[in-house]
Amino acid sequence: MMKIKYIILFIILGIGLSSCNKNDFENKFDQLPDDRMQTTIEEYKDLLTSSEFGWKMNFSLGNGMEYMSYTVANFNNDNTVSIKSKLIDEAVESEYKIFSEADIELVFNTFNENFTVFSYPNAGAPDGYGGDVEFNFVSVSEDKTEIVLEGKVYKGVLKLQKADRDLSDFAPVQKYVKYLSEQRTDRHMNLAITSGLGATEDKPIVLGMDLSSMATAADYNYNYKGEFYTGRKMLYFDHDGMGLSTPIKIDDSEIQYFTYNEEKSRYELANSDLKGYLYCTKLPMYYVPGVYDQIMDHYSLKLRSSFGQAWDKYIAMKKANPVIKSMVIVTDYKQRIPLFDEDGNPILDSSYNDDYEFGKQLDEGILFSFELYNQFYFYFVPLEIKKLQEDRLVMKRLSGEFCVAKKGDDPNPIAESIKDNKEFNDLVDYLCNDAGWYIKQTVEGGLIDWDFISQDNPDDYFITRLY
Repeated sequence: MMKIKYIILFIILGIGLSSCNKNDFENKFDQLPDDRMQTTIEEYKDLLTSSEFGWKMNFSLGNGMEYMSYTVANFNNDNTVSIKSKLIDEAVESEYKIFSEADIELVFNTFNENFTVFSYPNAGAPDGYGGDVEFNFVSVSEDKTEIVLEGKVYKGVLKLQKADRDLSDFAPVQKYVKYLSEQRTDRHMNLAITSGLGATEDKPIVLGMDLSSMATAADYNYNYKGEFYTGRKMLYFDHDGMGLSTPIKIDDSEIQYFTYNEEKSRYELANSDLKGYLYCTKLPMYYVPGVYDQIMDHYSLKLRSSFGQAWDKYIAMKKANPVIKSMVIVTDYKQRIPLFDEDGNPILDSSYNDDYEFGKQLDEGILFSFELYNQFYFYFVPLEIKKLQEDRLVMKRLSGEFCVAKKGDDPNPIAESIKDNKEFNDLVDYLCNDAGWYIKQTVEGGLIDWDFISQDNPDDYFITRLY
């Protein structure tokens, strides 16, 4: 056992502190093993207690949970630690100790509402939230301003950064929340990487980076080297900026922390080998795979609402053509054939009497229905719907328009009046513009909507519902 203890000791001293400068701690090989260990413990304690203003303490939970706790900790010589957070007005004091087993450990050995609350069981989490109370020292920076530790059980990361000023007041943290709100000037937030990963100022690599101070969440979406990446991190704020609960890793680089450039009024990447900044756009700068293929798989999308020019042109068309009650965009579509009663009226049942076996194949197009809720009688405009990107498409008007009218009605006059109508053609030509549409799916109350957003002017859009 003593031999094993010596081996462990040499590993700790020779490798465990390899991230420190070789001269950070005195050479202690002229001491007995237990004395050397005790000397190292004392030096760690001296380091923790030497900071006049304490330590910025970031704690990310282990167990795969995306959570980051930010507090300010002051370690005292009497083995007490005072921890301050934005959640509680006064600092909370508890006890700590440093000792050695296989590794040198920092242990928070009494309850602290600002820190160990994540470790103790409660009604909502019988096993706690994946927070450690025992941490192994991993590294100390060369200038001794940063200490990294790892939780023994859940492997959460505890990072201590030496405070350079009094951080006991958490009110200034709120200004970084305000900066983020002010920078959100449009619907989509992005991170432009301007240096690293082959990016330049002229040709940045752009990541979708939707940061919400209200939800304290960071949703990221980006395309890189032919692959699509998406996920969610927790967003936190501290006295110097904001960060993510765990880093986003791209190749050998990491994205986690941002500071605010007041001169340029924007957040910029910090503590990374990459350079970049946040900015906003009306449309996303990434493409979601499979969206076009999904929407082209036998869909009927009934217009639900519209905004901007899409609204203006649709309403003008309906006023000029009162026979048209609704508009439906269809893909890979077969005409619906109603069943009729003895009086020639369609019989409606739970299946809507859709006879797809005998219905005419219509493929892609816009169906202008003469009924509010059904698609039996309509004017049909064939389309070619082409993919621009995975979630972008453009529509092209084709020849072969036709009309289906009720029994006894002559479809030709109806068709001619619609086909020659200015407002009708204005709407169809607008939908078939060259710039195309960005499409995205939303779910509301279990019902699936598809939004069509103009790439020419994203303030113009219309919402359809899967029908």
